Amino acid sequence: MRIKFPLLIIACCLSLTACSHKHKTTLKNYQAYYSFNNVTTSSQEKQLAKDLRSKGIPTKNWDTLEPYISHYNQENTGIQPVVKKWTQSKIGKDKNQFVTSLDEKIVEDNKSHFTDDLNYRQTSFLLLHSLLTSSSDLTKRDLPLQNEYLNLKSHHKELTAKDQALYSLLFGDNPNYQSTDELLKAWKKAGLKFPEKVKLLSVFQNSSDNVSNIYTAIAYEKDGSVYVFEKQDPTLPYRWSRFNTWADIKTHWLSNRFKIFKDNLDILVNDQKFDDFLKDSVLIPKNNQLAFQE
Repeated sequence: MRIKFPLLIIACCLSLTACSHKHKTTLKNYQAYYSFNNVTTSSQEKQLAKDLRSKGIPTKNWDTLEPYISHYNQENTGIQPVVKKWTQSKIGKDKNQFVTSLDEKIVEDNKSHFTDDLNYRQTSFLLLHSLLTSSSDLTKRDLPLQNEYLNLKSHHKELTAKDQALYSLLFGDNPNYQSTDELLKAWKKAGLKFPEKVKLLSVFQNSSDNVSNIYTAIAYEKDGSVYVFEKQDPTLPYRWSRFNTWADIKTHWLSNRFKIFKDNLDILVNDQKFDDFLKDSVLIPKNNQLAFQE
C-alpha cells in the first residue's frame, strides 16, 4: 500500500497536466467575435433611440439625427452592402470597404448617390454636443474654422457660436498641437467636460506638423457588453455594434481600418487615452462572444 499511494498521486498529476494542456490547446482554437447591424429597420431605430435616451442623449438630439439615418437607407438602393439583423463577425473583419482604401473615382461615384450624407464627426456631434460643457468661453479661443461644420450649420440653424468652437476644439486640425498629449492639455485648459454614461471615441493621427482627427464614434455599456454607434465613412452605412469588452474595440480597429496608422495614432475614450481608460474600467463581461475557429 505504501508503494501504490505515491503512484496514485503521480497518475493524478499527469492526468491534470494533460487536461490543462488540452484546455490551453482548445483555447487557441477560439476567436473573439462581435455583432452588428446597420440600423435599417424601424425596430432597430427604436431600440437604439431607447438605449441612447437611457444614457442621457436628449430626445431632440436623436430627433435631429434620425432623419439622416432614414434618408440614407432610402438612397442606399444596393449601392453599399448592409446587414439587416444582428450578425456575428470576427474581430478585425468588416462588411464594408472604407473610403480611404477605395479608388477616388469610385468614391466620387458613390457620393453622387447620396445627398446630405453625414460623416462620423458630424454624426457624433449631433448626438453629443449639448452634453459637452466647458468652464471657459470657447468662442474667445483662436480655433480654426471647419468647413464640414459650416455644412452642418447650413442645415441646422440652431447650432451656435459655442457649438462651432466646440467642434473645432474636438475635431479640428490645429498646427498649435504637435501631439495628442498637447491636444489633451488644451482640452483640460478649456475645462472640457464629457458625459459619463455615453462616451466619445476619437482616433487621432499624430504627424510632424499637427494632430488630425481621423475617426469618431459613440459608445456605452449595457448588460455586460459595450455598444458602439457610428456613421462609418461618408457614403457608408450607419452601424450599431456590440462588443464583449472595451479592449475588443481597440483590437478590432487596430487590426482593420487603422492598421496602417497604428504606429502614430491614439484612440481616446472621452479625454483619456484608451489604455489609461482600460485601467479604470470595471465592466464585467456577461456576453462572452467566443466561437470555434475552424
